[in-house]
Amino acid sequence: MPVDNTGKTPAVPRRAPRRPMTEEEQKDIELKRLRGELSCAECRRLKLKCDKSVPCGSCVRRGCESICPCGILSAGQGTRFILADTDQLHAKIAEMSQRIRQLEEALAILQGVVSAERHPLLAADLLGIKFAAEAPKRTKLPDTEQEQAIDALGTLTLGDSGEVKYFGRSAGTETLLLRAEADDNSDDEDEDLLDALSPISPEIAEMGDVFPSGRPDDAKLQHVQSLLPSYARAVELSELYILHAALFFRPMKRDELLGPFLQSIYGPTENADTNPHALASLFFVLALASLLDLRLEPYNAEAEYFYGAGRAALGLRAVYNSPLVDTVRAIGLMSTYHTLAGKKYTRDSAWCLMSIAAKLAQSTGLHRDPARWHMDPKTVQSRRNLFWEVFACDLSHSLALGRPPSIHLSYVDCEYPEDQESTLGDLGEVRPGFWRSKYQFARDIWMAMAEATLAAKTPGYATVLELDRRVRELSVSDAKPYTTRADGEEAYFSSSESLRGCYASQYRTVTMIYLHRSFFAQAMLDFPANPLRSPFATSFLTAYRSASVVIKATAHQFDRCADMAVRVWFLLHQTFSAAVIVGTVVTLSPKASIAGGALLDLSLAVELFERTATRSHRGKLALSVLRRLKDRAVRAYSQHASLPQPTAGLDPADPRASNVTDGLALFGGQTRVLALKQKHKRGKSVPPRSPGTGSGRDSASPSPVIPGGMSPGTIYTTSVLSSPGASVIAGAAGGSGDLSWLDDIALNPYANVNTQMDMDMSTISPYALLCWNRRGSAGCRYCYFYC
Repeated sequence: MPVDNTGKTPAVPRRAPRRPMTEEEQKDIELKRLRGELSCAECRRLKLKCDKSVPCGSCVRRGCESICPCGILSAGQGTRFILADTDQLHAKIAEMSQRIRQLEEALAILQGVVSAERHPLLAADLLGIKFAAEAPKRTKLPDTEQEQAIDALGTLTLGDSGEVKYFGRSAGTETLLLRAEADDNSDDEDEDLLDALSPISPEIAEMGDVFPSGRPDDAKLQHVQSLLPSYARAVELSELYILHAALFFRPMKRDELLGPFLQSIYGPTENADTNPHALASLFFVLALASLLDLRLEPYNAEAEYFYGAGRAALGLRAVYNSPLVDTVRAIGLMSTYHTLAGKKYTRDSAWCLMSIAAKLAQSTGLHRDPARWHMDPKTVQSRRNLFWEVFACDLSHSLALGRPPSIHLSYVDCEYPEDQESTLGDLGEVRPGFWRSKYQFARDIWMAMAEATLAAKTPGYATVLELDRRVRELSVSDAKPYTTRADGEEAYFSSSESLRGCYASQYRTVTMIYLHRSFFAQAMLDFPANPLRSPFATSFLTAYRSASVVIKATAHQFDRCADMAVRVWFLLHQTFSAAVIVGTVVTLSPKASIAGGALLDLSLAVELFERTATRSHRGKLALSVLRRLKDRAVRAYSQHASLPQPTAGLDPADPRASNVTDGLALFGGQTRVLALKQKHKRGKSVPPRSPGTGSGRDSASPSPVIPGGMSPGTIYTTSVLSSPGASVIAGAAGGSGDLSWLDDIALNPYANVNTQMDMDMSTISPYALLCWNRRGSAGCRYCYFYC
């Protein structure tokens, strides 16, 4: 009989146990969720329909978008809607994260005092815990943040002959120098000396006067060609240009300059169809090389000779009607010469010329990627390189003067040129080279800064802090700007390496000063006794730290190659801005514990400009401003040290206080109208200088005296400089030329520096804290010294 199975459950085969997913499979699932190919983890846990957006709509409605798409909430009773409508919870999480940051910084400062090793609780994997559950930033800012904007329209200068110039909010340094030049009543021998510096004939000079219209003339072209130096000298100067001046504008790489370009100029005599603008480009290259030739004196006659010849060559062909790539090169090089040369040239003219070069670059299609037209690879790389050089330089001049740039990224699709200096890191990541870092910084940071800070509407403070975060996160070149003597005497005293290192080290610090200077000034004006209680305390702290690093970096360059340092106003301009910042801190806040360190930085900056003033008219103007500032700073600091109770700096009724605040308002880019008087030349006979005349060393110049009774190179640890950080520069007792103590600063730039004030930590941005990702003697792996 068959078996009776009535009422019995049929047998079910046992399911094999599920195999746990491997780590590779988990990573693959996470990647798919990030790409929107799978439902997010939280929707899968709750068995909800997921729209596969990042973050998905379900997580947004439930208030847990911060964990989407890979995170899940802990399972349990009441967790299905635990984050629905949880603004208060997000605020609490952000408050706790801020508190963690404050405790981390306090622990890092304490650890830095007792040991050079990183504290175990500050390990890299632990520092990221505070970011785990923070809510994303909202698109609409709270009203309190929107109101944290300042009046920073800029300065309008009016000349006695009707000249009008506009300097935007980021051009405070230029405005101070312009006012210093208008107030300078001293006999300026350099002015007459430069007027007598005319090594070219009047006929050649008149040829350049027709620029930019241009008048073709074969006879005059042959005359200009006869001004060329020998081929050997041209090659020598071209090499010097690549080593030094190409850092600031490099329209051609070395192989192109020394190869096809020079051959096209110094070709067979029967090749008489030389392009005048290519000839002008070569003359400007030679002029820049002569300007930075250490065997010649600064601002020498040979440089002016080549510049005059290049200007004449530009006048032999129209610029506007049918521009060439060589036209863009020539005008860009001409602008760079105006940036680096002497008193006859200004940053205004450099900005105008680079703007012309930018517009000509657009007219020749350099802003569109040449690979789309199937050009040969060499032409593609050459055009890409030229465009990004023009783009970066135009932005640099625009930020320095607070004026809009000429090229907007919405019209650009040109790719970067090939990065021949990229390296691989320890973890296999690609680290960009010097030139790629320069172009990325210009596109991603400077352009965003220009759009935000130079716009007609002053940006809110939250926008500034967001830009601050982007600056800190952007990767920079893996170069080592702060070489020490331990790396070898040849590398340490190399003129090209010192110049490149100083330039690379200022990417972040100078950008931070541009970004925070206006808010730093507002914090000092509103809360002079304690700027860290200002809503803009982050800007005060960031600007002060950046300024201190810039001054130390410049002193490091002076120690490595002073002859090169005094010639490059492009970098000294930033040092002057930094000196004004630290001097303002001492003058208005002498009771702050960082005032002693700030006064040391100011003294160091004054010493550097005293070494520069004998060579540079701009340096002389900057020194006059800094001497007055230091005189006030020493007086305020000494007065505070002699009183039993702390004071808040200069008395507001004191006229000196009014001068300081007026200058600070100009420096911060606040709305001002400045009337300037035109200076008239005095008639004096000055013997002309001949090309190639050498100059003496810095030791031959007389030792200047610093106002306030302090001698250069002397470090005071008495009542004048009584801060705990006064011992930082105690190794400078060897005099103004001995800067060996910078080796110690290169290893630990913040050693013994007391940055404590009566802080209101609730106003400090988390991004203003110190970075402790040290890596050997190079300092922070991201920004060298500055974090």
